[in-house]
Amino acid sequence: MKSLDESRSGAAGDVQEALQRLSPSDPGFATELVKSVLRAARTAGASDVHIDPASDGLDVRWRLDGVLQPLVRVDRKTAPNVIARLKVLAGLLTYEMALPQEGRIWDEALGVEVRVSTFPTLYGERAVLRLLGASYQNFASLQQLGLPAGVLKGLERELAATSGAILIVGPAGSGKTTTGYACLRHIVSQSSGGRSIASLEDPVEVAVPGVAQSQVDAVAGFDMPKGLRNLLRLDPEVILIGEMRDQETAQVALQAALTGQLVVTTFHASNCQDAINRLVEIGIPNYAVRNAVRLVVAQRLLRRLCRCAQPASVPEHGLGLDVNRCWVPVGCNECHHTGYLGRSLIADCGTSDRLVGDEALWASAKRLIEAGTTSPAEAIRILGLPKDESLP
Repeated sequence: MKSLDESRSGAAGDVQEALQRLSPSDPGFATELVKSVLRAARTAGASDVHIDPASDGLDVRWRLDGVLQPLVRVDRKTAPNVIARLKVLAGLLTYEMALPQEGRIWDEALGVEVRVSTFPTLYGERAVLRLLGASYQNFASLQQLGLPAGVLKGLERELAATSGAILIVGPAGSGKTTTGYACLRHIVSQSSGGRSIASLEDPVEVAVPGVAQSQVDAVAGFDMPKGLRNLLRLDPEVILIGEMRDQETAQVALQAALTGQLVVTTFHASNCQDAINRLVEIGIPNYAVRNAVRLVVAQRLLRRLCRCAQPASVPEHGLGLDVNRCWVPVGCNECHHTGYLGRSLIADCGTSDRLVGDEALWASAKRLIEAGTTSPAEAIRILGLPKDESLP
């Protein structure tokens, strides 16, 4: 089996090789570009692909380990054909270029579903491709996520409960959905099919055996609050809500948590304390929040240093952090000269009676820095500066 760095290097090379076989003026160029980029992104484990027209070219970048990196640049004249090809595959209107559109591509050969979003820009339409489920398949269980022992124990305990809400919080790109799906798989495994488990998502990103998964459709009038209310009539015992984005959804979700369902959901918040505060700020009564929420898990993903990293002086490269030693990225062919390869999870958990801020996340990050797993710069990129520390 190929390693991650071998897969990524090979995938990027395959794109270049495929495009060298055709001239940009060839009628099949756009088709081959889209096909090779999708294949390469799937192989490399990219979460997103950005296709951006510029004044002098068409830039194709992919998001690896949470960071956009260049993949290929082609002739600017090919841009309309590339976007048109994506629109055809996603079932979008090829003649509509003044308004944003969104659709999906199912690539049976690759076994991946891709969400396609187009948007008009100064130099033509851009497209962003989200590979649904690209980063989730490698984490079939909670144990594989790399959660700290205390967080894992607390999460396993609360997932056995028959009511209440478990919130998985963090910014976009922090792995919340991955943890949510791992929670579902854990419940299915532990219950041996004995619990009625359902989900309402926007969108469904991975099929989980043993779970009745549904997807909202705002155009058809099937939004998250309406879907939840109707779902509660179907005798669910466990509900996964893809994300609580508004007051109405939060109200229905926490009401369900108070009246006999175990609700697992993701929520945008910086840490455990901010999650509770945000719910109160959007209009959920304080007593409802504190009675419904059983556990809040806050998490982040930090890029791992490639093996080309080198030890460095803390005064010079520690960026003011309170660490005893550190390593810095160097860059090589294996990591595409970024200095990083893969990501590590840091997490903390709290209850309504024990709320914590970023302190525990920073403690985990500093341990990774001192172990040579990540760098001070990466920790600050993800977490910002600690409140009690500052850049020199």
